[in-house]
Amino acid sequence: MPEFILNAGVEIPLILILLALLGFRQRVNPRARLLVRAPPGKVFALVDLHDGKVQVWNRTTVTSALIDAARQIFRMTYVTTLSTGARQEFQADFRVVERREPAYLELHREGLEGKSLNNELLKIVTETEAGPEGTWLTLKYDWGPRPLIAQILARADLWGGAYRLKGLAETGKPDETTHMWISAGVAIVTGVVSLVAFALMTSWLVSGLLVVALAVHEFGHLLAYRLIGQPWGRMIFLPFLGALAMPRLPYETQAQAVFSALMGPGFSLLLAFAITFPLMLGMVLPAWLIISGIVVIGLNLFNLLPVEPLDGGVALRSVLAKLMGSHARFGLLAIGVTILATGFYFEQVILLIFGGISILANLRPRLIDHGLKPLSVPGVMISALGFAAIVAAYIAMLAFFLGVFR
Repeated sequence: MPEFILNAGVEIPLILILLALLGFRQRVNPRARLLVRAPPGKVFALVDLHDGKVQVWNRTTVTSALIDAARQIFRMTYVTTLSTGARQEFQADFRVVERREPAYLELHREGLEGKSLNNELLKIVTETEAGPEGTWLTLKYDWGPRPLIAQILARADLWGGAYRLKGLAETGKPDETTHMWISAGVAIVTGVVSLVAFALMTSWLVSGLLVVALAVHEFGHLLAYRLIGQPWGRMIFLPFLGALAMPRLPYETQAQAVFSALMGPGFSLLLAFAITFPLMLGMVLPAWLIISGIVVIGLNLFNLLPVEPLDGGVALRSVLAKLMGSHARFGLLAIGVTILATGFYFEQVILLIFGGISILANLRPRLIDHGLKPLSVPGVMISALGFAAIVAAYIAMLAFFLGVFR
């Protein structure tokens, strides 16, 4: 084994362990319990199903339709109106397995025979218990196998949903504020953990600057979700790795996927330029601010490497899916091998890791951007030009910084 791999720091095994954990799938059964200041009957009525029932949760309208009276199967239709005016629709069938009004309701998912259970909500159990000041509401979800990040978010979403119900029962309006703070809390807690993790690898100063740079980068993705009409997405930090922003709703087009991927490094250009421009004018900046500029530029250039799951690789994936169709994985394989070889040549373990991930992800046939409207030819050109422009801007600023330190 090459000596540079044997001499790699302790953070490399930790990164590999975390990557393995992030990809490990298992079923998740989150549970939430809270006090609702409303009678049990009112709370139960909010979760019970009947034909023609309509509820509005923020921008999403949920309609229940009884499609099999004998088996008590209801089709739930979720329609979300985007800020662009477009509507996204999703349907799921649930069977009422047990109903004891107003204390217990158990729903099982139907219509998944022959399909993957990954990331699918399989069961919902609602229990209500009268208390001296209202009703104790207990919600339980049963999800199919989900990766680690999705397991964390499943719990956050469950608690957010419970508080939405609490607000609706108590005031007539869903409590969206608490739901927002729960999502923010996940980002804050994982951010603090990442701050400590990065400090073990570098210093507290660089670690703090890195967390700030990651937050700005991921905010670019969150802003992209809003610009394509979605609600604000969710952000979670990954100790020793970075951070991740996820949309609330699936993409509808490859153009949305590419735009969202490039908005992370694209938005961060503002921060990088805000630090670089005073230096170009000859101003003297504090050392920590100069270091922050290097951190922002280095972080985003790394994210633009054309290898999954980095932003450059996500954008390239959609472009190759348009240009090469079902053969896109061979292009991604070739790039993964190139990154791997580059890692060996320059003795960079992190490049070996991401090159290896890309190779493993594309060894078997896979569906890329399944169901998304493909990029147009002008869309491919715009994506390529956008990617090239962002990379060129970062390289120009990096060259300037290197010139300053000569």
